[in-house]
Amino acid sequence: MIDVDLDQVAIPFTWSELFGRNAPTDVEIGSGKGKFLNELATARPDRNILAVERSAKYHRLGCDRAARRGLTNVRLVRTTGEDLLFRLLADGAVETFYVLFPDPWPKKRHHKRRFFKAENVAAMCRALSPSGRLLVKSDHDEYAAVIADVLGAASGFTALDTEEAFAGLPQTGFEHKYMVDGRTIRSFALEKRK
Repeated sequence: MIDVDLDQVAIPFTWSELFGRNAPTDVEIGSGKGKFLNELATARPDRNILAVERSAKYHRLGCDRAARRGLTNVRLVRTTGEDLLFRLLADGAVETFYVLFPDPWPKKRHHKRRFFKAENVAAMCRALSPSGRLLVKSDHDEYAAVIADVLGAASGFTALDTEEAFAGLPQTGFEHKYMVDGRTIRSFALEKRK
């Protein structure tokens, strides 16, 4: 059961029901085509990896790719990041959140759709376990500045060294493309205070 049917599981999620085991669980918000998700799950079989993707096309692609790899530690749910944060996750349940290259919604009239808002960051903090991490990357300068402001104003977190926090993690498809293009990538790493 890689593809989570929200009508068939208890809410908020319990990892024993969703994955058939209790293990440290990481969450990727916006998994896209699943490159990062599948490589992370392959490298860390001892961890549960839950991904949320809003796009039906990319959700299906991510499910298919995880199934082809035979990954038993991956689950995908098709919904929004906000639904995940405010309805589906229990307090203190997540070890690490990955929010990698979120849509910058560059047009001013679309800024309200951006994921990084104070209330979403507070919800991630609530869902993180003590010493849990929030790892973020963006290639969009203006949105990265907004993300920096929102994260800087958030309570309950301590900033981490980004190079150390991202060491050993796979690249996303976007990241690989952006590095080839020579784009600047901004990284943010936070740890929840105990």
